[in-house]
Amino acid sequence: MKKLLALLFILPLTTHAQDEEESRWSYAGLYSFAMSQTTLTNWNAGGENSFNLSGLLRQAADYNGPIWQWNNTLDANFAVNYQGSDPLKTGDKLEFTSRLDRNINESGTWTASGFANFRTQFADGFANRTATQAISTWMAPGYLTAGVGFTYKKEGLQLYMSPITMKQTYVLDDSLSNVGVFGVEAGETIRTEMGAYLNATYNKALTETLDLTTNLNLFSNYLDRPQNIDVNWETILLLEAWKYLKVSLHVHVIYDHDILVANPITPNGSDYQSPGAQFKSVLGVGLAYSFGKYSE
Repeated sequence: MKKLLALLFILPLTTHAQDEEESRWSYAGLYSFAMSQTTLTNWNAGGENSFNLSGLLRQAADYNGPIWQWNNTLDANFAVNYQGSDPLKTGDKLEFTSRLDRNINESGTWTASGFANFRTQFADGFANRTATQAISTWMAPGYLTAGVGFTYKKEGLQLYMSPITMKQTYVLDDSLSNVGVFGVEAGETIRTEMGAYLNATYNKALTETLDLTTNLNLFSNYLDRPQNIDVNWETILLLEAWKYLKVSLHVHVIYDHDILVANPITPNGSDYQSPGAQFKSVLGVGLAYSFGKYSE
């Protein structure tokens, strides 16, 4: 009887503790899909049939304890353009970010943090529609960034700063690794760097119908030309036109001194490659749904 009474007393406390633990988890998501089509028949001005498809997924799962916090984000997008019957990929990303924080002040605005980020792509990438040799593919490149540092949090802003971060670049495709691309030496598959890293994320509802999400990553390699800062910056503006029908602007800027891009201003023309900024912007109208911190 005593054991039964003890069980009846402990069970509600255990259930309450589990419920409290579950309530510390929060979830957020942003999902969008857009398409456009142009069909021409006997069109005197000329042109070609075209079809565009694009999709974006951003899913977050965050644990918010009194001392420990754990933030996880999965970010993926894919876009393809058809001119006639020839497809060309115009967007492709798979990225996972995780950060574990422990409060170091009473308000929780400053935390000691461990950070990890993995980034690659889903499918082969080609320079143009007629190319037969892929210039990128799954895990070529792939990037793993991990380190320890400190995070500052306030009103939608999270600023993570790390003086000790490892960055690894993977080229796990023989045809690409043999020629040496993405900063990896010819014949090698991995390049390891050590340096300082900064990640800044900001989510804000600018108006009742306009949401802003931006993510900036900066890295300086202590071991080789630390003055050359790697930049990876993405910004998404989402305007609610009518319920689930939204207008989106996605801007992505990349600079990595180890990645060569075509430089048409030189005497050698577009055959000459040198370090340079990569810029992509996508303006679209389509179906989108968001909840949690992506719609606050």
